[in-house]
Amino acid sequence: MDSAAESPPIALPVALQPRTGAVPGWILLVVTATTLVAIGLSWDISWHMTIGRDTFWTPAHIAIYLGGAGGGLACGWMAIRTTYLAGPAERAGSVYIWGGYAPFGAWISIWGALAMLTSAPFDNWWHNAYGLDVKILSPPHVVLFLGVLALRFGAWLLVLREQNRNPAAGLAAWLFCYVGGLCIAAVSGLFLVESWPNRQHSSQYFLLSSIIFPLLLATIAHASKLRWGTTIAAATYMLHVAGMLWILPLFPAEPKLGPIYNHVTHMVPPPFPQWVILPALAIDLLKARFAFGQSWRRDLAFAAMIALVFICLFLPAQWFFSRFCLTPAANNWFFAGDRNWGYYTMLTDYRFTFFMNEAGWSSRSVASALTAATATAFIGLRFGHWMTKVKR
Repeated sequence: MDSAAESPPIALPVALQPRTGAVPGWILLVVTATTLVAIGLSWDISWHMTIGRDTFWTPAHIAIYLGGAGGGLACGWMAIRTTYLAGPAERAGSVYIWGGYAPFGAWISIWGALAMLTSAPFDNWWHNAYGLDVKILSPPHVVLFLGVLALRFGAWLLVLREQNRNPAAGLAAWLFCYVGGLCIAAVSGLFLVESWPNRQHSSQYFLLSSIIFPLLLATIAHASKLRWGTTIAAATYMLHVAGMLWILPLFPAEPKLGPIYNHVTHMVPPPFPQWVILPALAIDLLKARFAFGQSWRRDLAFAAMIALVFICLFLPAQWFFSRFCLTPAANNWFFAGDRNWGYYTMLTDYRFTFFMNEAGWSSRSVASALTAATATAFIGLRFGHWMTKVKR
């Protein structure tokens, strides 16, 4: 009776069977391309703040579009290989789109690469027609940023696919957290102006940060297979931004556009990274002690806990740290508090004041931030739950 009741094991297609901790080389190439794009974007912002836009063929632009092209070609080759050279078993682990087979993340990365390369001539024309350094969120820049986010998100799904298909996780699990940190850097970089240290006492900053960071941290917390996955992702973001802050000022440079109000002599770095690692660490500690992902009620309760630790840890840290950044004590190579201003900035005492309002800790501002953080953390947990099922 026992033997009759036993069911034979189900044979999975080769592409879906558990494998070792190795990650395919083409996925490593996509992750490398994504890293190159991340470095190029930070470099390009510094170039605009230091030199201005003297030509399209700057080293920063070359790094951005070389990374986009490299990631797109790697995913394109994977689509060709899976469609025409692979067998039915391998195609079973892919998604059928546009007449071809490839992992879902590869299709997103291909779209992102195409958007990035399409924005290049449009951006060059825009600057020639409307000015060399008009504003960050111009139409071609928006297309470029969307392409960068798609390339990065596609790479994220690719390493997620490897992590979910491999019970041992290994390198794929670490790469998932690493690319997650680059995603945090991309989204925070998109709102760099709104999160400048001089704005971090405002109710607008409290609300914006409560929308962005809980969403990403909750997603990573749910989808990562590592004990400290959220902390690793947050540390990746902070090390990426801090690395650019420490390295860029080592290179001499001077403005080539006018008017010049600030005679910079070296590349202008970004502000010091925001202390996302504090709530990330708390989330990982909570994750080990609180069951979530089993129902929307548990996820909502855990989202409220994430929001609470975010309000209690991140916002006070940024409140006091931003005040420190505006003092002479931050004027050193480590914090670079006096090196974040571009050539077009007038060096007045206005730099040492907080812009807009300082109503961040008003009751209305805190209530809005807590509500927003709870809502976005809940969305992040549900999205992270979907990510745990990605195997194609």
